[in-house]
Amino acid sequence: MQSARNFFYNSPLFSPKSKLGVHIVQLVLIVSAVVLTFVRMTMNVPRTRANTMALSMGAKSLIVIAYELLTEHVARFRKWKSLKAYAILNCLEVVFWAAVMFMVFRANMNSCTGISCALSWVVVILAAILHMLAFQTAVVAICEFRYFRRNGVTRDEEKEAESEMERV
Repeated sequence: MQSARNFFYNSPLFSPKSKLGVHIVQLVLIVSAVVLTFVRMTMNVPRTRANTMALSMGAKSLIVIAYELLTEHVARFRKWKSLKAYAILNCLEVVFWAAVMFMVFRANMNSCTGISCALSWVVVILAAILHMLAFQTAVVAICEFRYFRRNGVTRDEEKEAESEMERV
């Protein structure tokens, strides 16, 4: 158990510094999935719950990422920063993108024709990638929350303090 914890805390893949880059990639993929879903819905195909869910989960994810980025990087919004909220929201993201992937996949298996079918499969692939990225951000958020609860500082703050001590 200790080796798994050390892996998550010490791996560069789960470093808090990787959050910003992952969030930017997520934003690009979410906007792509929403645009493709919207384009597919404007075609002459029946509207399904899968399409509606892809749109709503995309909008929700954009709001969640905006909350995280604003409270992390804008001083004016820092008072609403909550590592516990980050952990909860990112864990929900994992489940929601898995649901989008499953529902669109299932809708494609039932009926899928033409260009709208290709767009749907691209949305399935984007949802799968977003699911994996959400897992990564969830692990980072959980590690950050648990570390803060145990030590009273985030991993970034502790590393900054250590580097300042080395300079002195």
